[in-house]
Amino acid sequence: YEPTVMTVIGLCQAFLLSMIVGLKLGGLPIGSSPFITLAEKFPEAPMLAAGLVPADGSGLNDLLQNYWMVIHPPTLFAGFAAMIVPFAFAVSALWKKQYTQWVRPALPWALLATVILGIGIAMGGYWAYVTLSFGGYWAWDPVENSSLVPWLFGIAAIHTMIVQKKSGNSHKASIFLCILAYMFVVYSTFLTRSGILGDVSVHSFVDLGLYNQLLLWILTMGALGFGLMIYRYRELPKPPSEPNIMSREFMIFCGAMLLSATAVVITVGTSSPIIGNIFRDNPSTVPIAFYNSWSLPLAIMFVFLIGIGQLFWWTKINVATLNKLLLKPLALAVVSTIAVLVFTPFTTQSTNVASVAPTTISAGIGDSLSSFWAGYGNSILLLLLLFVTFFALFGNAQVMWKIGRGNPKLAGGAFSHIGFAVMILGIIASSGFSNPVSVNNGIELGDGKRDNFVIAAGEVVSIDGYSIHYQGKQDNVEGRPEYPINITDPSGDSYTMSPVVYKSNSDQWIQHPDVKVGFKKDLFVAVTPNEMFELGDEQSITMQKGDTLLVGEDEFQITFLDFEVIDSTEFATDSTEISVGAVLDIVNLKTGDEQQVRPVYLIEKDGSVKYLETEVLRWNMSVSFVGMNVTTGAINLVISGVTVKQQDWIVVQALEKPLINLVWIGIIMFSIGFVISIVRRAGEQKVAISQGRA
Repeated sequence: YEPTVMTVIGLCQAFLLSMIVGLKLGGLPIGSSPFITLAEKFPEAPMLAAGLVPADGSGLNDLLQNYWMVIHPPTLFAGFAAMIVPFAFAVSALWKKQYTQWVRPALPWALLATVILGIGIAMGGYWAYVTLSFGGYWAWDPVENSSLVPWLFGIAAIHTMIVQKKSGNSHKASIFLCILAYMFVVYSTFLTRSGILGDVSVHSFVDLGLYNQLLLWILTMGALGFGLMIYRYRELPKPPSEPNIMSREFMIFCGAMLLSATAVVITVGTSSPIIGNIFRDNPSTVPIAFYNSWSLPLAIMFVFLIGIGQLFWWTKINVATLNKLLLKPLALAVVSTIAVLVFTPFTTQSTNVASVAPTTISAGIGDSLSSFWAGYGNSILLLLLLFVTFFALFGNAQVMWKIGRGNPKLAGGAFSHIGFAVMILGIIASSGFSNPVSVNNGIELGDGKRDNFVIAAGEVVSIDGYSIHYQGKQDNVEGRPEYPINITDPSGDSYTMSPVVYKSNSDQWIQHPDVKVGFKKDLFVAVTPNEMFELGDEQSITMQKGDTLLVGEDEFQITFLDFEVIDSTEFATDSTEISVGAVLDIVNLKTGDEQQVRPVYLIEKDGSVKYLETEVLRWNMSVSFVGMNVTTGAINLVISGVTVKQQDWIVVQALEKPLINLVWIGIIMFSIGFVISIVRRAGEQKVAISQGRA
């Protein structure tokens, strides 16, 4: 296969090299040279005028100045590049009409490409978790998705190749999926480097003007792979017999199709800006709920097949034997799921049962079921995913125990499946049960969420069993502002967390969270200092009951006297849950005049908040009550019309991420299983070569 494989690889390299040529044939540009200087590209630029010394540039984006960014992109791109090898073998098989022999030499390469790409994706997720302030590791960003799709197709291809090698089935699926995996590597490159996603992705890539060449590359690879497959389709071997549904090959094939379906769903969502651009200008991306609503049921079915597929034998298994094999993993999965329901907050529902009951009585069956599913559907699906994940974990552990004792090289698949199940358990725990450390009465920070809380320098608050003391803004060893917070957790352990927030050279706010890693859970802390709030001529302050503050160049004295619960309907509406006023005494120190004001803070039934501005017209001043902390008796005020001495306070986002380490442990186990399989498959190919069968 070497001549044909290298021909296909050489063709792809020719396309890649053309993109860095930087020549023009007539008026047609070919590539963009990475070696051209700024003076050659923009000879008339003002900064190149004689005698002008340009200011220092902004430098690399601060968020990218992280050691994970040193290894994440090269690893990811190495996985992308390696995907060409199974593609080249699939094209060679069609070219040479050798539709069965290609799988053995291609399989180690498919395993290698997929595991490298998977590790690269995982590195990016960990970088996001420890560097960005959203408290997670995956955001369904279009650029993230564009790397996940070829990985999913690569995994699917590996499984159909194993079926083909073992039973002689799935020839067409193996070739098709190997072509698809590389096609979506090329498509990913097109999405990120053509500038199409520039306005809808947080990832920023410069448009190099290679749109036409990238499009030509996609079309050429598609014509080569799919064109040859269509041309040879009637010659492709048919299955020697119809696969029995009680066989491992059937289960593996179904799993590969579910993986492919997941990849298709993600592709549709990722490509929505391109599809939407046909019908409207400036289309937006699909919401995250789109991916979650589709991927969750697909994941349930796929993880179930991971568990049951390994228990099946090749060709056929009888029902009695299957029942015997299923007994232990099913029993352990049931016990484990019940334990989770009993000993964890899994059963806590986000929707109140009372809100569903009236609909059930008054509406028809269809509407009743719809209302029930809207309230409980996600919890039911999550429970099913938990159960099948335990089933997959124990089922594959049983298989690995049996075959691993005899020949550990055969345990790679089972070990990878165990790692995948462990990763899913970590995702369920850390994402589904991420717990905000909050009294749920902090200030409003958008999207109706009030999981954050305000704390001033020197203040100590007790929240959810945590004692939190903000020491005040300091400079770290790099000279950047950090915000040290002393924390004593419910178990009595004390530690200091120091999230960093500063303005970069490009005048952008950079927020680096701090993560306290623990065995049972991580504590993720990110802060928003008062300097980040865009108040214009308004000033924000935090006051405790009884505090007095001088404002307006010490012209006015404001004293916070007390809270006042307002029973009147003067400000409240039917949607208002509670109305709270802050009684303030304002004294004009120059004239001795005094006035008492009562700005109002409204908490709505849906959890959102509103606040009513109180104007003091004779002093051209207005006061708004925008947040409170009942535990500490503190309020947050916004004052406009006068200057206020800036206080040191921060808004804290603290999240407990239970069992998030299972995500990283599962990924490591998954990758180790792949390495075991690579060694095994490469060894088989070496033996085949020595025996003249390759």
